[in-house]
Amino acid sequence: MGLALLPVFAPIIVSPALFFLSGRRRRAMLILYICGMLAVSFYILTGAELGSASLFTSTFAEGSGMAPLYFLGHAYGKIAAFGFLFVGAFALLYGLDVGKASEQAVSLVAIGSAVGVALAGNFLTLFIFWEFVTISTGGLVLLKKTPEAVRKGYYFILFQLAGGLLLFLGIMQNYAATGSFLIRIPQAGLIFFLLGIGVKAAFLPLHVWLLWGYPSSSFVSTVVLAGLTTKVGVFAVARILPSHGSIVLMGAFMALFGAICALLQSDFRRLLSYSLISMVGLMVAGVALGKHVSIDGGLLYMVNHMLYKALLFMSAGAVIYATGKEDLHDLYPRKGGGRKNLPPVWLTVPVAVIGVFIGGFSGAGVPLFNGYAGKYLMKEALHGVSPSEWMIWLAGVIITVAFCKLIYFGFIHGRSKALRDIPATMKLSILAVSACCLLLGLWPELLARLLPHGSRLSIYSLEGVWASLQIVLAGVLVFALTSGMLARRIKVPDWLSIDYLFYQPLLRMLSTVYTRLGGILEMVVDNTFVRTIPTLSSISQGVASFDERTINLVAGEVAGSSTKVGEGIYGTWLGGMTSLLKRGRYVLRRLFYVMVKMDYDPKGEKIFQLFNVKNFDFDFLLFMVTLFILLGFSIFLF
Repeated sequence: MGLALLPVFAPIIVSPALFFLSGRRRRAMLILYICGMLAVSFYILTGAELGSASLFTSTFAEGSGMAPLYFLGHAYGKIAAFGFLFVGAFALLYGLDVGKASEQAVSLVAIGSAVGVALAGNFLTLFIFWEFVTISTGGLVLLKKTPEAVRKGYYFILFQLAGGLLLFLGIMQNYAATGSFLIRIPQAGLIFFLLGIGVKAAFLPLHVWLLWGYPSSSFVSTVVLAGLTTKVGVFAVARILPSHGSIVLMGAFMALFGAICALLQSDFRRLLSYSLISMVGLMVAGVALGKHVSIDGGLLYMVNHMLYKALLFMSAGAVIYATGKEDLHDLYPRKGGGRKNLPPVWLTVPVAVIGVFIGGFSGAGVPLFNGYAGKYLMKEALHGVSPSEWMIWLAGVIITVAFCKLIYFGFIHGRSKALRDIPATMKLSILAVSACCLLLGLWPELLARLLPHGSRLSIYSLEGVWASLQIVLAGVLVFALTSGMLARRIKVPDWLSIDYLFYQPLLRMLSTVYTRLGGILEMVVDNTFVRTIPTLSSISQGVASFDERTINLVAGEVAGSSTKVGEGIYGTWLGGMTSLLKRGRYVLRRLFYVMVKMDYDPKGEKIFQLFNVKNFDFDFLLFMVTLFILLGFSIFLF
């Protein structure tokens, strides 16, 4: 277990160091870190037994599951940890030369936290790293620092924290019923587990945070987000929630809803974000069905999805980086436009075209690509499960149409000149992940040791290949018949959006309540502070007067014993104490000014902007820090 935990705790040292290293040294450290992540992932891939490990615990705590940091090499966790590390390494390589030091440092924390969730042996450990995933992935959105990213980043974090709170309530109810924090199917608080995990897994209608965060972050951060956040939710569905038909049906609805919405998008990352919801729905349906083959298929597809979805976001990011365009309609030449004279995107950014073709074929489930294997197992398990089976079949056709739209209008028929060259590390990561998608499609047995229930991966039968090709061919045919309509910009009315109808009014109401309560609290604090100033002033004057009289009295008595010695002692004593009092008053005065400036001047110098992100009030920041300290103490009291 020790080697597997290195990526979990290494960011404690490495992430802060990235801020202080020069560009060359930071690059060298990240390359070394990426190699380490790949080494640990291959160690897990060998099927090594990870065992268990406890930190800051006792024998009693381990037996009751109350250890604050308890890790276990569970079969479901091993395959998830492999995926987080393997795909995370390529995501870091992708942003090596274009990502900011802050994004790279937070990415290390996000990847390590996801591995911590996968290897958690009890609910306390799972919850701690669950919240670290929330804060770090939300931080990746905020770090873009545009007004839109900051606003959506706050929504992202608040929504995810609400999900974490629901999960915590479920954990505590289950502990009250069972007396243990060990991870098992909950005996109580199931509704809170369902909602808390449902937020992270993008259950409908709890999916909106994904659309706030993924398209709003930098294209480098989106690659990291695509490989982590929802997959943590899928892992939790498999590891914690019981098998149930309603969860299978939820997965089917997610698959169909995400596919339809993806088809209506023209923005690269919004299209890929909705398609991600569709694919996550397929995984949820698989693991929630509860059959051994469906669980193996869902977890296998989860790892393969991390790869090809990261590849699709990498390819989209390469086009955004090279051309500055992020919308299909900005690339597609329309009548009367001058874009026809520009070179096609497949010539401008050829490496991105390789990635999007392989990623698109994998997502559509084309045989010989890595998305086929997991889909094959899940379709086999879902056969006869109505209506989920036909909903997932229909979703597969629609998502194929959406990928055809992305590839054709964005990369084949799209036109744009390159504004800048793509760095070698971006090209290398796209080509490496493309090779992995092909390799795992041709030899899916490479992941056989990680399958929890040992399902056979002899998947290339004539019947299975034809069943998959039917979906792909149907999607291609539908695209050919509707390409003229899909070439137009499809405007979806705002009133059809769950975000517009429900979440935006809710957030505005909460913002108003928070602002008014904050104003009342600040008024009370400020009034109290103002009233205490005269008292504090009197006390300080009294202390200063007492100090001066004491100094003179003591110094005078000592000086009386010897004139020369006394004068020296007196002078030294008086000078030292005066200097000390002067410095003390200066420090206290500066501290007071700093706190006032933090509280009332959030748009001042950079040091105060550090503590006041978009008017994030200093009082509230102080309250949150205190809350986290108390939470930390309460955890270690167990």
